[in-house]
Amino acid sequence: GGGGGLCLRAGGDCQVAGRKVEMMLVAAGSYERFLWGWRMDQDAGRLTPIFSYPAHLGAIKSIAMSGSVMATGGSDDMVKIYDLNSQRDMGTLLAHKGSVSCLAFYAAPSSCETLEHPKNLLSGSDDGTVCIWKAGSWVLFKTMKGHKRGVNDISIHPSGRLALSVGRDLHLNMYNLLKGRCTFTTKLQSEGSLIKISPLTGDCYSVASQEVVTVHDSEDGRSLHTFLHSKRVLCLAQGESPQQGRMLFTGAEDFKVTAWDTVSGKLAFSIPKAHLNRIRGVAVLGSGGAFGSDDGTYFVASASSDGTIRIWDSRMVKDTTLSDDSSPIPLMEAETQARLTCLAGSSFEVQTSMQTKHEGCLRENCSQVTLNETDACAGCQVVNELDTTCNVRANEKIQEEEGA
Repeated sequence: GGGGGLCLRAGGDCQVAGRKVEMMLVAAGSYERFLWGWRMDQDAGRLTPIFSYPAHLGAIKSIAMSGSVMATGGSDDMVKIYDLNSQRDMGTLLAHKGSVSCLAFYAAPSSCETLEHPKNLLSGSDDGTVCIWKAGSWVLFKTMKGHKRGVNDISIHPSGRLALSVGRDLHLNMYNLLKGRCTFTTKLQSEGSLIKISPLTGDCYSVASQEVVTVHDSEDGRSLHTFLHSKRVLCLAQGESPQQGRMLFTGAEDFKVTAWDTVSGKLAFSIPKAHLNRIRGVAVLGSGGAFGSDDGTYFVASASSDGTIRIWDSRMVKDTTLSDDSSPIPLMEAETQARLTCLAGSSFEVQTSMQTKHEGCLRENCSQVTLNETDACAGCQVVNELDTTCNVRANEKIQEEEGA
């Protein structure tokens, strides 16, 4: 299995609050069946690689993250589950008879602070079915039929009671997740490749079809806004905080990452030439607190077929006028030299085993938490969590013995 390849290390950029450290991760899959992961290191201004290994027997088609739990779907018909907090490969889910084309987690509102324990996982496949999995036990709750051809994408309502999907049969389906069955279907004018329900309120949903993204009212399905692109849209993302929730981010074959205001229906901002090739994934990261601020700061991650992952600061992009010929400078960047297919991001808290002050440390303001063997307190030189006798105390003991 791939569990041995997962290794998370938190460095000095982590925000210490008691014995919890918050981390922000991005992960991407590729045609070459490799799964890549990075940690955002804001102090160093870089993406620190944390894992890279062949996760599937074929191309990775989909990825989803919820807190410290990650799922990937491949052309090998398998869903792989990972616990990023404990650095474990949790196993493989086998139920589909076709490529796993889409994945979506549902986390109950009560767990929104840490987002470490999602409640359910939905997986859609080229076999036309959608499976409901219970997170934790990873038991298959129900296999739902509805599409006559492959499922392109699926999205869960924030209530956790229903979900919407679009498929290659040109239909949009609605599922009752409590009963585990398709309860409504309607034929679209053209094939929907992507769908996204507003994660904050659920009052609207967006459907992508070729170069067009249409925002619909969730109550009656009427069209609210239409967002036009120069080329086919390949990915959608929407944030889960009040600052991000109204923004819909799109990535397309025109190499652009674009932000649309779903309330006003207007273009918010665009990142032209975000990559040298088509955009295959976008993700919204940060919502205040450790990784943002009250001014609405957040980060947008993008992945491209050119093999790069880039992180954009929303303030820098919005405050800069960019022409279609300009090449913006990303906040962070990572190179994989692989054909990336999908992207996901998440932030979660890591529980440390040490006290906020080293045992025996004589520094009055010692608040360093050591998370791995290479981190050390600048004042007392404790080098790992097993060594709790600091050099400061040891030196005083030597001086006392010499004085005696």
